[in-house]
Amino acid sequence: MVHALEETHRVLRAGGGLIDLRPASSNRTVELELAAARLHIGEIDSSATFADHRAADAALDRFVRGGLLCVEHAEEFQLTTDLDTVEDLRAFAATLRRSILGEELFQRIESLIADEGEDYIIHTRREMTIKRYRRTNGER
Repeated sequence: MVHALEETHRVLRAGGGLIDLRPASSNRTVELELAAARLHIGEIDSSATFADHRAADAALDRFVRGGLLCVEHAEEFQLTTDLDTVEDLRAFAATLRRSILGEELFQRIESLIADEGEDYIIHTRREMTIKRYRRTNGER
């Protein structure tokens, strides 16, 4: 990350912008929405990625403290993925590189919808952060 930031700083002209968009260091949540209720089913374990996020934060903080970048805007938001079936959730889980969705979550959803004669939606939610930085006149 430090090398990427150094290269970014090198090619950005003074006043140029950098956008940092990435997941927060937290697990995704899984919810089941039925007609009568929205149930928290569990979490997708994303802890294998947390160290990378902390390292990226630390690298960016060093550039800000060093006067090379300044934060213009920072915001957190949720990224929601809506899935129609348990099979869709399995397909979604298969795309996750370093996050784990345990079989017990699938089983819990299947048991909850087994007696339901209604539609349902499965929601996954991930906390995201977005920051806009501006290159200062600081030299490295």
